[in-house]
Amino acid sequence: MKRIVVLLLAISLLLVSCSSLSDLVRAQVEGLPSWVYEPQTRSGQVAFVGKGVDPVPYNARLAAYEDIISQISAYVGQNIRPLYYRELTTTGAITDFKLTITNEFTKAEPRTPAQVYMLARMDEQLLSGKRTSLANEMLKRDADIDALIVEADKAYRANDDTKAIRFYLEAALLSAQGPVSQKKHELSYLLEKAQGFVEALRFTLKGQDSTQAKVTVSVQRKSRLLSPKVLNAKVSATFEARNSLGMQYTDSLQFNTASDGFFTFVPYNQGLLKTGVVTFTLDFSDLLARLSKGLPSGQRDAIVAALQACRIDFPYAFTSLVADRPAVAEIQQFNMDGQLQEGSDALETFSEEMALDAIPVQKIDLQALELEQQLQMIADNYPKAKLAFLGTVGIAVEDTVQQTSVTVLSGRVQLYEVATKKLVADTQEVQATGFGDSASVAREQAFKRFGRIAAYVAGSYLFNR
Repeated sequence: MKRIVVLLLAISLLLVSCSSLSDLVRAQVEGLPSWVYEPQTRSGQVAFVGKGVDPVPYNARLAAYEDIISQISAYVGQNIRPLYYRELTTTGAITDFKLTITNEFTKAEPRTPAQVYMLARMDEQLLSGKRTSLANEMLKRDADIDALIVEADKAYRANDDTKAIRFYLEAALLSAQGPVSQKKHELSYLLEKAQGFVEALRFTLKGQDSTQAKVTVSVQRKSRLLSPKVLNAKVSATFEARNSLGMQYTDSLQFNTASDGFFTFVPYNQGLLKTGVVTFTLDFSDLLARLSKGLPSGQRDAIVAALQACRIDFPYAFTSLVADRPAVAEIQQFNMDGQLQEGSDALETFSEEMALDAIPVQKIDLQALELEQQLQMIADNYPKAKLAFLGTVGIAVEDTVQQTSVTVLSGRVQLYEVATKKLVADTQEVQATGFGDSASVAREQAFKRFGRIAAYVAGSYLFNR
């Protein structure tokens, strides 16, 4: 009988796999429960054992939770920590997976960190469903990225480099949304390709006319044999300008190299500073905000820097029609009755604004009202003057609106050659409005604003374009 029992015991041991036996022995030797290495589950369940080690037992428990979360994340192919870590650590369960912590063991020995083990059991179907969904998402992501790469290659062969860059950046944004199955679909690879395309681009300037701020701009791909022009590239031209109120601001104009591979820059903004720099850059402004939100900062910085580095400066300095031709200026101010009144607010601000564009004018005071008389007086009294700015401005409306005084002016400034009495430029009718606590304040503000606006408009006629 004893021999039969021994034989049965031997047979049962043989039925246990070598690895299982080894794990059981290992657990006994280490003083751990058997489930640490051999967790038992019912049909339809999946088990994960989490381990945490730390001198502080509480921290060891948190580390064990982290280990379980990491294993589940690897299983489903997605980082689930942001969704479930708080629920697991506070309740010991995750409802979406029917997960529960069924066993916990703490091993604490003198002078060694605490070890905490947890056994988590959960529903296999719910986990598999999550994994199937993510796998489908990954397959679709791979397919979408593949399609973008195909389009990028087509664009590149057609010398539409900026479109190719856009396709690669769109692919990178997709790759950043989740796992992919191929190396060429990985975020780092896609960004490296896009950056390589960007760094191969160069701006070229031809036909530069700095006296009129005109230039032909092209974008080319630098290569060993040829430097083809890049088609359909969106380019931003940035410069400093001044508005009709004398305030300086930064403005941009958008251009496109289109099917010719180049465009001609013309300063359409008449407020462009008369001496300055126009900076041409590739225009990816619509994508930069999305890259900032959709890519990790450490990975987006290099491509953003490459895009911003692809630029060229075009310095310019307008040549004025009145350059080297001394000019005088007079703006006469009239009241609502059409009577000439004292004051030179309009002339003062007109002169100040002209000086900002390096147009010095000598302010004069003419009493004669007739144009012929004014020009003759200038010829007699200012023999060095070659040109004369002559203007008149009068009060059109004065009113009070909700306890605020309002003054509306109307006038014009004209530029004449003194010797020939020929009209060179004309601002046409200019209107200006002033506001204030009193009529005198509103009137002063309106005359000053007229001077600024008149100088702004006159400036568009004084420089060759």
